[in-house]
Amino acid sequence: MAASRRISTHEALRTILLDSGSESEDFDSDNEVESDSECLEQLTTNSNKKTCFVPNNSTGTNVNGSGAGEQSTSMTRHTTNQIRNDNDNIDDVGNNRPENNENNNGNMADWIEYSMHDDYSPDWLPNFVGNRAHQTFIGEEKRPLDYFQLFYPDEVFNLIAVETNRYANTVLNMRKDNNDLPEYSRYRRWIPTNISEVKAYTALQICMGLCSKFSLNDYWSHYWLTYTPFSKVMPRDRYLLLSSFFHLSDNSAYIHRGQPGYDPLHKVRLLLDIVQPLYTDYYVPSRYLSIDESMTKFKGRIHFRQYMPAKPTKWGLKEFVLCDAKTGYQIKSTVYTGKDSFIRDKNVPLTQEVVMKLLDGFENKGHIVYMDNYYSSPSLFDKLEQSGIGACGTVNPNRIGMPTKLKKAELVLKKGDDPVFMRKNNLVACAWHDTKRVSLLSTVHTDNTVEKRIRGRVGVDGFRLIEKPVIAEDYNNKMAGVDRLDQLVGSYKYPHKSSKWYHPLYHRIREVAFVNGYILYKQDNPDNPLTPVHFRRAVIDGLLEGFEPSTTKSLQVNNENGPNRLTERHFICAVENKKNKPDCAVCSERKVRRKQTSFKCRQCDLPMCIEPCFERYHTLKNYK
Repeated sequence: MAASRRISTHEALRTILLDSGSESEDFDSDNEVESDSECLEQLTTNSNKKTCFVPNNSTGTNVNGSGAGEQSTSMTRHTTNQIRNDNDNIDDVGNNRPENNENNNGNMADWIEYSMHDDYSPDWLPNFVGNRAHQTFIGEEKRPLDYFQLFYPDEVFNLIAVETNRYANTVLNMRKDNNDLPEYSRYRRWIPTNISEVKAYTALQICMGLCSKFSLNDYWSHYWLTYTPFSKVMPRDRYLLLSSFFHLSDNSAYIHRGQPGYDPLHKVRLLLDIVQPLYTDYYVPSRYLSIDESMTKFKGRIHFRQYMPAKPTKWGLKEFVLCDAKTGYQIKSTVYTGKDSFIRDKNVPLTQEVVMKLLDGFENKGHIVYMDNYYSSPSLFDKLEQSGIGACGTVNPNRIGMPTKLKKAELVLKKGDDPVFMRKNNLVACAWHDTKRVSLLSTVHTDNTVEKRIRGRVGVDGFRLIEKPVIAEDYNNKMAGVDRLDQLVGSYKYPHKSSKWYHPLYHRIREVAFVNGYILYKQDNPDNPLTPVHFRRAVIDGLLEGFEPSTTKSLQVNNENGPNRLTERHFICAVENKKNKPDCAVCSERKVRRKQTSFKCRQCDLPMCIEPCFERYHTLKNYK
C-alpha cells in the first residue's frame, strides 16, 4: 500500500479550508480555534467545501458497533489497498482505461478506484439556506400549553367531541331499536360531550403516562398508599363511557376495502389532515435530516400490521418518518398500509418513492439526508442529487448499480484492513470491516478517513487504533434522528392497550405534539427550561383550566328529574329480567362484598334489597 499522508486533524481542516478559497468568516487563519471539534464544526458548515466531518463525541447507531471510548487522533487522505482482483488493470484514477470499465452485470460501468491521486471534491451541493427554527412567539411570553397546542390545536378537541357524539348517538339508537340495551347498562347514562370535557379526558390520559398503574380502575382507587385523585376531575364511569364511544371519523362516510376510494386510514384521516401540515409550519429544520421506520405498538387485528424483528417494538403499525437529525423533531411521516400505500410507477421501488415523498419541498436547499440500507441505492442517490439534496447511508452491496468489486465475494476484508473506496461521478462507495463488514454510499463525502482510538482487547492500555471512514463517522452522528424521536415519544406514553388499531395512532400523534412542542419551547427558552415532566404537568394544568369537575359518584345514577327519595312515596317491585340480577345500589360493593337482588324501587328505578336496603335508601341521607 502506498504511503498515506496523515496530519493532525486541526492542520488537515485548516489546509482543506484554505485550499478551497474559504472566506475569512469561515476560517480565520490568523486566529487559532480552541479545539479540533470546532474545526470539524467549521468544516461541516463551510459552504465552499462540502466534505462532511463531525465532532469526536459520536452519538447514534454505530455502523461498526464499537460504541463508547472512541477518540479521534488524526485525519488522513486515504490511499486504498490494491483491490484484490487479478483482472484489475486500473493504472491511475486520472487514467482510467475504457477497456477496464466493463459492465459486470451492469454494476461496474464508470466505477473507478478512488485513491489519493484523485482531487475530487463534492462541491455540487447548493449552499444551505435556512434558519434552524422560527422564533415561534416573537415578543410574547407563552406557556407550555401554547407550544403543545401548536401541534394539537382546538380543532382536534372539537373533532373528537363531534365524532364521539355522532358515534354514541348511532350506537345507542341502533341498540334501542333492537331492544339490545340492558336495563342497567352504563350506556343509558350517556350525555353529549364537549370540547372542555374532551380536554379534561385528554389531560387524564397524559397523566396516566406520568403515573402508570396496572388497570384503569386503579386510577380511581382510594387505597391510601397509591391514591390518585382522578375522581376530582372525572368519575370513572364517565371516563370509561367516553373511551367506549371515542371516535375520530364519521362511519357513514367509510368506503369498504376493495371498493374505489377505499382509505385504510379513514379512522384517523381527519386527525392527520389537521396535525401533519403543522409540523412544517413552525419549524425550519437544520441542514441534516434522517429517514427511518418507526413502530407504534399494536398486536390486534388489522391487515397492515407489521412484524419487524430487528426493532425494539416488533409488532405494530409502521411509519416512515423524516426527522431533524440533531433534535429528533418530526417533520413528516406516512403510515405504511401495504404495497399500495403510494401511487407510483411499478418500475419505481417503494423505498425510493417513500424517500422522494418525504423530501418533497426540500429540493435545492442544501439539505443532506441520512438513511440506512433499507432505502439507499445508487439510483435513489442520483435522483436526490438531481433534486439538489445530498445523501449518505449504509447500503446493501448487492443493490443494482453498486460496484461488483466491493462485494464480499470479490473483495475479502478482515478486521484491521484499511477501507476501500470507489467513485462514480459524485457517488462514493466504501467497503470497510471493523467488528463486521459494512458498505456505505454517499454523494457528499470523499475518501477521507479519521484515525480512531477505541476500546479493544488488543493493546497495552486497552485501546486500539483504526482507520475509520469519515462517511461512517458522519453517519453515526446524524442517523439517529428517528431513534431519538422514538425515545422521546416512548418516555411518558399512554400505558394501556386497546383492541382498536386507531387508538395507538391517536396516542402517538398526541405524543409527537408533546415532543415537537417541547423542542420549540427549549429553543425559545434556552436559559432555564422546564424538564419534560414539568412541561407535561404544565400542559395538564392548562387543559384543565375552566373545567368544572363532576362531583357525582361513578356508581350513582342521575335522578334529578325523578321523585325525592326521602319525601315522596315509593313502592317496591320485581325486576323484569330475572336471569340477569343487578347489584343492590345500597349494600353491594363489587370489590368488597357483591350483593345481587331481584327487586327495585319503581319510582327511583334502582335495584335494592327489600330488607333493610329499601328502607335505608328512602329514610337516610347517607344510606351507604
